[in-house]
Amino acid sequence: MNRIFDGLQDTDRELREHPNGMSILVIRRSYDASPEEVWDAITDPQRLVRWFLPVAGDLRAGGRFHLEGNASGEIRRCERPSLIGLTWESGGGSSEVQLRLTPDGESTVLELEHAPVPADAVPNAGPGLWGLGAGWEMGLLALGDYLAGELPGGRAVDWIATAGPEQVAAAAAAADRIGGAWEKLITGRP
Repeated sequence: MNRIFDGLQDTDRELREHPNGMSILVIRRSYDASPEEVWDAITDPQRLVRWFLPVAGDLRAGGRFHLEGNASGEIRRCERPSLIGLTWESGGGSSEVQLRLTPDGESTVLELEHAPVPADAVPNAGPGLWGLGAGWEMGLLALGDYLAGELPGGRAVDWIATAGPEQVAAAAAAADRIGGAWEKLITGRP
């Protein structure tokens, strides 16, 4: 649980105004890995499935992707090992996601930008109903665990499905704290 709390503290969150009046969600996290290692973890389907979701499709610029049980979209930019730009098509809507990797000494800073999004979709809607902030951050926490070699073997969707009550409760508590952090950012509360 302390590792999760430390991960929450080590996350830089930002919500900016999009030109259309909606919001731009920005999350920054640092990983003790090279840009190439982080790049491979977020682009190689056999590695991505270990910490996020199974992905299928034509995984190159101009190709389309589908994340199992989640979103689909088009890969618009793919500049190894520094930038991925794609559309995020989910629930009948479409937005843009960019992932930027920047070397920082022995580490890599990953910046995720998702826009445009309604500000009220960022914090959690209620218990067990993750907002965009918690949804992305829980994945980025898992990426950190994967890069550190701390995840169980196999597909993330399989080990999550068989998680015990204590693991489920810990994940729910982390998602609630993340949602609370986004709520404080949006409302300006300390």
